[in-house]
Amino acid sequence: MDQFLLLRVIWKIHRGSELLKYLDLTQWLPDAKAKLDNLPSWKKYCNSFTTQIPEGSFALARHYQLQVSRTEQDDFGGSGVLFTPKVHNTRSRQQAPQPPVPQPDFTKTPPSKPDSEFATPHFDDDGDSDSHMSSPLLPSAWSSWSPIKADEEFMYPPTKDEQIVNTALLVFLDSLTLHFNLSVGWSLHRMALTAEFTDVKFQARTDGYLADRSGDIKAIIEVKPVLRQRKEAQIHIQESHQIVASLLDDYKSPILQRRGKPRLIISQDRQQIYISLAEYNDDYITYLQTGGVHNNPFLVMHQFGPWDTNNSSAMAELGPILLALTLKAQYY
Repeated sequence: MDQFLLLRVIWKIHRGSELLKYLDLTQWLPDAKAKLDNLPSWKKYCNSFTTQIPEGSFALARHYQLQVSRTEQDDFGGSGVLFTPKVHNTRSRQQAPQPPVPQPDFTKTPPSKPDSEFATPHFDDDGDSDSHMSSPLLPSAWSSWSPIKADEEFMYPPTKDEQIVNTALLVFLDSLTLHFNLSVGWSLHRMALTAEFTDVKFQARTDGYLADRSGDIKAIIEVKPVLRQRKEAQIHIQESHQIVASLLDDYKSPILQRRGKPRLIISQDRQQIYISLAEYNDDYITYLQTGGVHNNPFLVMHQFGPWDTNNSSAMAELGPILLALTLKAQYY
């Protein structure tokens, strides 16, 4: 919890109906609605909540949404975040090589292959690299953290139920965008986002993302096999770390356009979908990079939802919104 508090993140909870007050989709939502209205499979999907699953592009999405509703709400293991001391280049280190950090066994997790049309983002995991953008954020506090044992906490492979939830969300997102030849795409690649500070770094693993063909991340996907209210604090902590890591990575990038883009997380917790939007300013970036607290900066995470995948009205509302934010992502 101390680590999370140092990130200075505040979560604000909103109803789903308030999303459009915070996320400007004016230019894209009418187009998204028109595209889906002209898609026969979308109409079949919206009418399938009281009937058998009809054939069409959304058949698998509806199938897995129903599978999610039959899963048990087992607790999920681990925090999805790993903290490790940062290793510096020193003479003593060169003379005495350090043992490798043990890695978790992912052999039980089915392999995930991103869409071949879209590049997998590259993140430098080289522990020897002392980037000039490494943040000295509160060095004494960060350096006192105890690393979490890799075999106990770090990025547990998803449970069977979590894989079902992940499949349900990704298939639904893909079904929404499948027929529109977009320059961005959804991937189920479980990417590790890395944030590096003076004396410590952490990795936060995602369950997927939206990216363009260059690998620039537009939105993060995170799923859990339990309803959010059962594990809300843990979920907020993990998603906060994901946003902070993505911020720092983009502020290291030489591509300046990546810095001011919207920061979104699309989450599904059992059968409920949420959209979370990050709000921050330059003072918060300075805090992450230097530890300076001028103007008392915070990252504010606005959470909207839930939309229930078993509610036809909720999904008829959410579908155009998700397509609209995907359309918008082509332009930032």
